[in-house]
Amino acid sequence: MSAARHAVLAGALCLAAVPAVADMAATEALRDAVTEDGVMTHLRSFQRIAEENGGNRAAGRPGHEQSADHVAAMLEEAGYAVRFEEFEFPFFEENAPPVLTAPGIAIERDLLRTLANSGSGDVTAPAVPPSGSPLACEASDFQGFTRGAVALVQRGTCTFQTKVGHAAAAGAKGVVIYNEGTEGRTGAFRGQLGDPAPVPVVGVPADYGARLREARPEIRLAVDARTGTRSSRNVLADGPEGTTGKTVLVGAHLDGVPEGPGINDNGSGSAVVLETALRMAGLGEGGLGGGEPPANRVRFAFWGAEEVGLVGSRHHLQSLTEEERGRLAAVLNFDMLGSPNPGRLIYDGPAAIARVFRDYFASIGLEAGSTPMRGGSDHAPFARAGIPTGGLYTGAGEIKSEESAARFGGTAGQPYDPCYHQACDDLTNIDATVLHQMADAAAHAVLTLARDPEAGKDREPS
Repeated sequence: MSAARHAVLAGALCLAAVPAVADMAATEALRDAVTEDGVMTHLRSFQRIAEENGGNRAAGRPGHEQSADHVAAMLEEAGYAVRFEEFEFPFFEENAPPVLTAPGIAIERDLLRTLANSGSGDVTAPAVPPSGSPLACEASDFQGFTRGAVALVQRGTCTFQTKVGHAAAAGAKGVVIYNEGTEGRTGAFRGQLGDPAPVPVVGVPADYGARLREARPEIRLAVDARTGTRSSRNVLADGPEGTTGKTVLVGAHLDGVPEGPGINDNGSGSAVVLETALRMAGLGEGGLGGGEPPANRVRFAFWGAEEVGLVGSRHHLQSLTEEERGRLAAVLNFDMLGSPNPGRLIYDGPAAIARVFRDYFASIGLEAGSTPMRGGSDHAPFARAGIPTGGLYTGAGEIKSEESAARFGGTAGQPYDPCYHQACDDLTNIDATVLHQMADAAAHAVLTLARDPEAGKDREPS
């Protein structure tokens, strides 16, 4: 899941009062076929691929390419019409860890983060905040700024790109962005600039920023990185045409971050989508293997380059004609389904889709909550285009609340996934029980929507 993922869950809002109306018998065979061992087998394959390719499956790197080949081969063997969809994306890679030193002010190296698309450089200069608002969202905030200094600005309100653009235009030779200092936004953070910056840019915790603002010392700031473009690809697997001419698009991003193998983020979602596709084919569902044609074609998508800005899913949407977009009855996104301190969370998209998941969990007596459908994963481009969209999520780096711990178990005050975007996101970072629960829910929803001629349409007030 992209680092731009929303920072606050919607309190895992209670949905238990809704009556259960899920047709459980209709999806029982598929849910029985989608097993915990089957999903974990795919995760073990992704772990092995990462280990053989520098420890990661990041877009534009061999681990992702091998993952795409592996998934495509299994889907093709199962009978799907498989194709690769290639695209280019902006590429950023650090050659060495960033450096930030200031006399008498120590910072731990792992609390210092280079923003993606930062410029390279080694600068020694005074750290100077803008004369106006510390948020640096207006060019006027840099009136009288000392040219050649390093700008010291606060996170929040406007984009990183805006802040850096104003600072560079005022003559800053580097930019240090410190966290806001509000609840949940005090520590180290990652960020991404929309376009390559002309100067080095790093992020630091709020307390370190406060000390720099007070002292205004001469600092050394160094970033050694390279930017450019690389190619990646989506894997698309189509079942046969349905009777309505519509398509249910079921996706998960296959790429991870360079820091680790990406087994929860998002090997877990990819494994669930892959297992669902393979078992549907084995049962003759979705019109495969001589089975009856469904109401809607199912297209399974394994997105590339999600972690660098939802590039693969955006590319796919942009490649569709207006007619093809109009044929998308529903889009499901599965991103992080095995978090070790999990919630069972349903995206709060259109009621017609959310209800399928909601009624399923109610039917089996499991608590489920909702989470806002914001812009940090591959559902976002489709939702912005007005296409009915939904999915499941078990949490990323957000801190688990007391309410969520009471409802779903686990530990309050700790992240849903303590290894989010880290090297430890490996096979040990999976709650297999919740992963199986979410896999069954996903399989139920995919088959239910595939069979529903009115998929994605609201038929009662939400």
